[in-house]
Amino acid sequence: MSTNEAPQHYQDIHKQRTIEALMKPGGGTAVIDFWAPWCAPCRAMAPHFAAVANRYAEDPIAFYKIDTQAYPTFGKAFNIRSLPTMVFIHDGEIMDVFVGARSARQIAEKVDWLLSKARGEGFITRLLGKHRKKD
Repeated sequence: MSTNEAPQHYQDIHKQRTIEALMKPGGGTAVIDFWAPWCAPCRAMAPHFAAVANRYAEDPIAFYKIDTQAYPTFGKAFNIRSLPTMVFIHDGEIMDVFVGARSARQIAEKVDWLLSKARGEGFITRLLGKHRKKD
């Protein structure tokens, strides 16, 4: 990393045990971006995903990327059929899925929703967005 680059606040998943840890009860809150190098929408969305990961670096959520070309069995385990796909996880449960490229705003809105679910907030609080992260 050069001195002009911002730190990266997501991890690439290379090991099955990382996925197993995320998908067990108590595995925490996470977003996984399934992508491939040949996927133009994936490459276009990558800076948005990275920006959101950086924005939430101090929050209790982890961001991951899985290269489905290098690790096709990981994509198959999640039944990934289209790229890019983002999976939103809390304590081993898939809470939601985005299929297709998204903007940083759209990703951040879903992350706010996921964090509010993780805090145990009710529907009305989540709907009104009382804890949305400000830019």
